[in-house]
Amino acid sequence: MTFSINFNGYDISALISGFTAIDRNIGSSWNNILSDSVSRYGQTFLRSSLSAKTINISFIKSGVPGDWVEIREQLAKVLDTNEPAPLIFSDEPNKVWHALPNGAQTLSENITSLLATGTLTFLVPKGYAESVDTKTLNNDNSGGENGTIINNADHSVSVLINNNGTLPIFPTIKITPTAESGFFGIAGQNVLEIGNPDEADEKRKTKQTTIADFKTQSDFDTNFVDATDLTTSWETNIPPIPNNSKLKWKTDGIRMSTFSQAATWNA
Repeated sequence: MTFSINFNGYDISALISGFTAIDRNIGSSWNNILSDSVSRYGQTFLRSSLSAKTINISFIKSGVPGDWVEIREQLAKVLDTNEPAPLIFSDEPNKVWHALPNGAQTLSENITSLLATGTLTFLVPKGYAESVDTKTLNNDNSGGENGTIINNADHSVSVLINNNGTLPIFPTIKITPTAESGFFGIAGQNVLEIGNPDEADEKRKTKQTTIADFKTQSDFDTNFVDATDLTTSWETNIPPIPNNSKLKWKTDGIRMSTFSQAATWNA
């Protein structure tokens, strides 16, 4: 199988004769922070962190000096980026390193052997690769490698997501209700609650109504009827709100024309 490397959307393997070495090492460089004080038995550990990662790629290019002029120009174009770009190796197609060129990019031309050797050096600021795969956990594959969905007796749902990577993940959660509900609760390391828990009953509670939908004055004058007999409010904690004001068409749309003079709301 042909080994290939893709950077910033370009296939580097198509430009050269072959790769001779790749240094990806194991993880990134570890930084262990210790306290400044030294006791009889060493120092106290405070924390550790990962440094940026360096990846070196060595390659060869056969040909004559004219060919090497072209490869220098082509690789310079590929490497011309001012921010981290995707770096993907064919032996790990499901992983992407967000990298950018670092330091000198070398090309040594041997006219006698008609063979040029070079090294490309990339810096990965994050220090780790990310998965390019998209995995879906649903009722059909529940209990498999992606995780488990449990429908509880109280109608809540417990979701256990398996993280097959090496770093913490922060999922994006999209909820599409199949019935009316006034409450959503998501519990994990943090708890997110939206709505009123007392309304998690799948029963519709109407709290608004359309009283007018007119686009012209003719529509309004012909069809609109003042509703002044509504003397009770919607389900709120405030006293009943009488609908005792008047709406009229003025100039280019609906306006309030008569306001209640009582110490109450104009609904």
